Amino acid sequence: MRYYQKFIAAILIISALSSCKKRKDVTADCSPNSPTVRKVTNAQATIKKDQGKYFIIEKGSIDSKLNPCALPEEYQINDFSITVSGDVKETHQSNICCTENFLITKISK
Repeated sequence: MRYYQKFIAAILIISALSSCKKRKDVTADCSPNSPTVRKVTNAQATIKKDQGKYFIIEKGSIDSKLNPCALPEEYQINDFSITVSGDVKETHQSNICCTENFLITKISK
């Protein structure tokens, strides 16, 4: 009987772990393990959607945008005002000019 209970428990655990959904808020090309080049602390910013991707634009920024490594779904709204803190990561510019990868540590409405 004990063997049966352990077997059922193992199946339930495996089922629960395998049914986890992939997070939709994680950006695969962000490189969150890159070195930090600057910190952002309680900055006023706006979420902007551009060509299907969401970026964070710091208040007062002229041509720079932050590419969030993980932006929660409830913040994926174009022209949404936020307060944000996090780490700007070393980013090698490719096709998108003036975009820096950004690891959010705190975000609020």
